[in-house]
Amino acid sequence: MRIIDDATVLQVLDMPTCIEAMEAAYTDHARGAAVSHPRQRYKIGAGSDEQGYMANMIAGAVPSCGVAALRYDSCIVSERESGGKRRMEWHYPDRRSWGFVLLFSLKTGEPLACIQDFSLSGMRVGATVGVAVRALARPEADTLALFGSGNQAESNLIAICAVRPIKTVRVFSPNREHLDHFVKAMTPFVQADLVAVEGSDAAIDGADVIMCATNSSEPVFDGNKLVPGQMVINVVNSDQAHRRREVDDATILRSQLIVVNHLATLRNNNQRELLDLMDDGRVPESRVLELGDVLLHPEKGRKSERDLIYYKPNSGMGIQFAAAGAAILAECERLNLGHTVPTEWFGADIGDRLDRGFLPSP
Repeated sequence: MRIIDDATVLQVLDMPTCIEAMEAAYTDHARGAAVSHPRQRYKIGAGSDEQGYMANMIAGAVPSCGVAALRYDSCIVSERESGGKRRMEWHYPDRRSWGFVLLFSLKTGEPLACIQDFSLSGMRVGATVGVAVRALARPEADTLALFGSGNQAESNLIAICAVRPIKTVRVFSPNREHLDHFVKAMTPFVQADLVAVEGSDAAIDGADVIMCATNSSEPVFDGNKLVPGQMVINVVNSDQAHRRREVDDATILRSQLIVVNHLATLRNNNQRELLDLMDDGRVPESRVLELGDVLLHPEKGRKSERDLIYYKPNSGMGIQFAAAGAAILAECERLNLGHTVPTEWFGADIGDRLDRGFLPSP
């Protein structure tokens, strides 16, 4: 079994490779070949403004990659008010991120790898957004509005610029110090002009793609100010532990097409920000499609230059970690990177029972 740290992930996995892996995984899922279980989260001991423990578990398999994946993220979180809005904050008492992905062989069931997931997690989100933008944004889109200045904003910026000819990026974050640092730090990574703006209106005005990658638990712009042809994306979603959103009802109601990663998770995680509008009939179910369905049937996507499209990557999916994890493992095996440990450490020896003719359940 191979142990792969975060620095090695960044060494062997680039955004274009991850984008192609995500497109293959979601297309396989739409065909019924890949499997992804709805995300599961729980939280303990976190009252209002208090820190508590949260677990984030995602599982799935992609047969074309030969692996199943289990992502487990173990973290300390709080939710508090900042700048008049509720926002999530992640805390790192040990100055380390305790999240990892386990890969298992679909042929033998044995564990193949344990991969630290901090950089991988942001990259697979950005890569999936890149897949959606390539499928749904207008081909000539060249202006991006970006809300946020953290890890998710970085990966989504790189992914969107990889699939569209972005010339200008208007970046807004309520923390001016973080905003200025982000613009300076990310300028070398994209062939676009990054411009810090003072508010949400300045960011979305004339933007072709609007990307929300923040910690906010409340809408970050006024959906009534959107114009035809724009594509809106957000990474924040409700789950079993929190009720959160980055876009308002106006954005959802005005969109001709709404695309999600996983309809089963929409229900399972009780994502009321969209479900309330669907359940009361204001958003017909026919207007809400899965990303894989759009990839498999492009005619279901953008039908007009004037379509306002909302992409809600409503959950991480196990197929993301399986596909990206398989690519990471293959490259690490090729270059002999990471640390190997005896695989038998992770499996009980039941040879004596098998010798006696038993096929015992775990």
